Amino acid sequence: MTREVALLAEFVARAAPPPQARDRAAAAVRDTVGVTLAGAVEPAARLVQAMASDEGRGRCAVVGTPLRTGASWAALANGVAAHALDYDDMCFVSLAHPSCALLPAALAAGEMARASGRALVDAYGVGFEIECRLGKVMNPRHYHERGWHCTSTIGTIGAAAAAARVLGLAPLEAGHALGIAASSACGLKENLGSMVKPLHAGMAARNGVTAALLARRGYTASERSLDGPQGLLSAMDAQQETLAGAVVDLEGPGGSTGPALQWEILATGITVKLYPSCAATHPTLDLLLDLRRRERFTADDVEAIEIEVDSMTPRLLIYDWPSTDLEGKFSMPFCAAAAVVDGEVGIGTFAPDRIHASAIRAVMPKVTMRVDPAFDATAPLSHARVTLRLRGGRVLTAAADGARGYPARPASEDELAAKFKACARRTLAGDAASRAWAALADVERVEEVSALADLLMPTVAAGVS
Repeated sequence: MTREVALLAEFVARAAPPPQARDRAAAAVRDTVGVTLAGAVEPAARLVQAMASDEGRGRCAVVGTPLRTGASWAALANGVAAHALDYDDMCFVSLAHPSCALLPAALAAGEMARASGRALVDAYGVGFEIECRLGKVMNPRHYHERGWHCTSTIGTIGAAAAAARVLGLAPLEAGHALGIAASSACGLKENLGSMVKPLHAGMAARNGVTAALLARRGYTASERSLDGPQGLLSAMDAQQETLAGAVVDLEGPGGSTGPALQWEILATGITVKLYPSCAATHPTLDLLLDLRRRERFTADDVEAIEIEVDSMTPRLLIYDWPSTDLEGKFSMPFCAAAAVVDGEVGIGTFAPDRIHASAIRAVMPKVTMRVDPAFDATAPLSHARVTLRLRGGRVLTAAADGARGYPARPASEDELAAKFKACARRTLAGDAASRAWAALADVERVEEVSALADLLMPTVAAGVS
């Protein structure tokens, strides 16, 4: 295989995440388990679970259900559930939702391998870094200028890396896993706001696991699947034509374990979501909710909501008048109106009765969104400016640089715990949510991930809210 792919494969097999990186990875695992438990009852997840059940039994848990199935089906089902609510984290380097593919792949492969919690966390960390390294050479063109959804394209390669690591593949096998995964990497942004968007995460997780399991059995791929003339970078409109920019620090002293190695999970971090909607809405939602709490106005007081954003935001928020819950997550008029009407944005905001609620629909025409080109000079989806025009001529303005949960404004432990327990209660009854939270808080001490998975499977019915 090419020198660059060989360096990536060596990293997958042998890199040792430093303690701080493992801490970040463990926190991401915990948050992702929570949103997976919540998403497991969503229609998109239920349909996939039914297929997984029909396809037979296995040793791998389908989180939030009593079902165990084969590794690839479990990865698919859990990936869909993790992304079903759009409540899962994101990364501004890969421009993907990393964890909704990485964790399902690592968990399913980890159960197959009877891996430890420490191995699960390391696999997540390695997969995250592979996604970021690809993101550096493929974006922004891959995501911004074409129709590719990085969660499913780059995410497939990251999932293969995570699965390969937890399965203990040697560098050569890991390289072939990445190459196999490259031929199944796909996902179109035209499907944002539909059931297919969470399916993207599930397919990435499934295809990553399949690639790693095939490579473990001796399956091989072209040595240039990633960076050949007709490889991943070329076919998917990557910003750069080679992987050179993805491996610069892997060529120094010590290679994949050397002191020059940069861990993007520390340098850039992970963006945790505190609202179950497209991240492009989050800076605006922070502003509106903070203004509503501080100024104590009501929806009846609002005459106009003027929102200024970067140029990427309207390319993601494509529904002005959503008709489904999934479309509502990609609608600035709906999300902004719901924040003003309800004073909160949570899972219940996108219930069918709220999507069509007359009080919210009455405010939506008052919402306008325009691009401020100055916002494009910084990280995408970070800046927003809101002007509220109220009855009596009162005008309120506020601006945001990022939202709560972004790396520069991390969510508090109380916020993360509240989010997890609210999510987990959708599928786990009694004190099961608290027990799962406690186990995940010390995930690296778990001797076998199947024991952790057992805690994520309901024994009695829980209420969905």
